[in-house]
Amino acid sequence: MKSSRKFIRYFMDYKFNSLLVKNVRLLLLLLVVPLAGAAFVSYYVYDGSLRREIRTVSKETTSDVCADLESVLKEARTELTYMELSTDVDLFLYDEYGRQYNYSINNIVRTLRMPVLVKDYVESVYIYSLRGSRVVGLAGVADYETFYGKAMMDAFLGQEERSIIIAREGDEGGYSRKYLTLFQMIGYGNQLRGAIMMNLNSEELLEELSVPEDVRIYLTDGEEILFSSDLDLVEQSVDVIPGYDRLVRDGVWDDRDIAMSSETEDIFGLRVITGTVLGEYHSRLGIMRNVIMSILLLMLMMTFGLSIVISVRLYHPIGQIVSAFQEYDGVPADEKEPFTGKDELEYILDSIERTRDIRKNVEEELVLRVRLLKKAQAVALQSQINPHFLNNTLETINWMALEQLGRHNEISEMVGSLSKMLRMSMENTDVIVPVREEVEHCEYYLDIQRRRYEDKFRVVWKIPSEIMDCKIIRIVLQPLVENAIYHGVKRMSGKGLITISGALSEEGEQVELMVSDNGPGMTRTELGGLRKSMQGDMIQESRHIGVTNVNQRLHLYFGKEYGLTVDSRENTGTVVTIRFPRIR
Repeated sequence: MKSSRKFIRYFMDYKFNSLLVKNVRLLLLLLVVPLAGAAFVSYYVYDGSLRREIRTVSKETTSDVCADLESVLKEARTELTYMELSTDVDLFLYDEYGRQYNYSINNIVRTLRMPVLVKDYVESVYIYSLRGSRVVGLAGVADYETFYGKAMMDAFLGQEERSIIIAREGDEGGYSRKYLTLFQMIGYGNQLRGAIMMNLNSEELLEELSVPEDVRIYLTDGEEILFSSDLDLVEQSVDVIPGYDRLVRDGVWDDRDIAMSSETEDIFGLRVITGTVLGEYHSRLGIMRNVIMSILLLMLMMTFGLSIVISVRLYHPIGQIVSAFQEYDGVPADEKEPFTGKDELEYILDSIERTRDIRKNVEEELVLRVRLLKKAQAVALQSQINPHFLNNTLETINWMALEQLGRHNEISEMVGSLSKMLRMSMENTDVIVPVREEVEHCEYYLDIQRRRYEDKFRVVWKIPSEIMDCKIIRIVLQPLVENAIYHGVKRMSGKGLITISGALSEEGEQVELMVSDNGPGMTRTELGGLRKSMQGDMIQESRHIGVTNVNQRLHLYFGKEYGLTVDSRENTGTVVTIRFPRIR
């Protein structure tokens, strides 16, 4: 049960890339392919064996039918020969005027009746006297001109190569039947004196042969069907026999539904063809197919279970390693889908590399933090100087300037602005202040810079009055304005423009302050580097440290969703936007 849960978990994590699934798939492939191959080979071997058996049976059936027909025809010819040698028959053929010298018609009739009584399939026998133009049958003597078989007898006698056997449909005795008719000529030397005609009832002959229901028989002379188990085909062309054009003489042919075989009988040289319907073949083949499929399905189920068991056992050590890595929170933290497109080995290797990189980054960050900490310590020591001392000193310089240069002079004004900036920076202990104070602090800074750069730039304020009372952390505008001066308008040949504007969001819940300049701007590479440095959690030293500092302080106080965004185009200018919540 535990192995099953583990299998499901790894499948959900790694999908088809999991080593567990790959092992199962490989084992199934190694086991299923031979099993399926053996099943298919067995099926086709059985199919071939069954077809060979059917061909053999078909050939034996044809031989048996041919032997039975040969026996029937041989007996019929023997009877015809016996009649030909009868003295009474010989005298009947010699009697031109029907005077019946020295012979008895009754004896001839008894001779003709004998095969009819002995063999059910012998329907009738007639002897024709060419000299007397009369016919003797079981009913007695009749004039040849009124004989029902006159046309058939004339056709037989008129042939150059007289056939000895024909098929016909007759209505002798008022019943329509299929007949197999045998002829035998009677003569002395080249002189023809008459002929004997024997009619074999095809239905009775079929019962005599005892042909199985699934076997069809055909007796042909090469042109038409003389006798068949399907009596409707008698007297039709041999082309209606299935596969006749592909059946070689004395050979075997089969397709999906029937097996055909042929053999030539020795009495009259006729061709005996049998067709075995393959219903039993399909039944046996279907049973074999079901048995093979059942065995194959059972083997597949056993193989699948065995493959899972073997794969889980092989996978157990790897699974423990993967579980250990997954329990270590620091490994997959920087990936949304750590298993996508991987197997467990790749995941383990990636985890090891990731751990190594994290350790390297931690060491580098630690070195950097130590360095910044030492620098901060130095700055802190320097900042321990009494702020009141600095203010008092600036006030002294201001009075000296007033004493020496008079009431209105630039030195006094610059010192006064600097003193007010320092006082606002050092004496105000509030964490957040109104935007109004930030604007005032920035204006003192701009007053000093205007005097320094002799009106090299112009500043335009566009902050609405409703924003002035909103709260913001201290010293955010001045670093951005300083960046706009040092990296923007200072590098211009003409006079620069710095615009400081503000706006509320549509919902009125956020405030935006924008500091824009028309300076040279930044390249895409520089802008990308600045944005990347702003995304990190550490403040790294760079030429834009003021922007990064402000961004990090906004993140720390208001949250990650607030901060700075920078947009810049080369030769156009830069816009830095401060976004913070509206706090009154």
